[in-house]
Amino acid sequence: MTQARPPRPLSTIALLLGVLLLASCTQFPELDRTITPALEAAPYPDLVPIDPLLAEATAGRIDPVRTEAALTGRAANLEARAARVSRTSAQSASAARVARLRARAAELRRARQAAEDSESAE
Repeated sequence: MTQARPPRPLSTIALLLGVLLLASCTQFPELDRTITPALEAAPYPDLVPIDPLLAEATAGRIDPVRTEAALTGRAANLEARAARVSRTSAQSASAARVARLRARAAELRRARQAAEDSESAE
């Protein structure tokens, strides 16, 4: 198995030079005339104090205490609901299993009774 040789520094420089030459030939859009005359004539925006802006920005933040309380309540409700669903399905599964076992026990009793009857008849 042969190991790959590292690229030679001259070939790396040639590759970078080729990419640079290709990039220098691209056409750029004209950015000088993108602002309309109406925008150039518009007045500068008003300068406002920063304190009301900061108060407004912090007012919209999430309160960690309230968020944790709400999420804890939701988690407790979901856990209780899961327990109810699991208990209900477990009860129905248990009831079905008990019914199958009782039917099987009755079938075995009948088979044993039939075997005893046939032995006593002989």
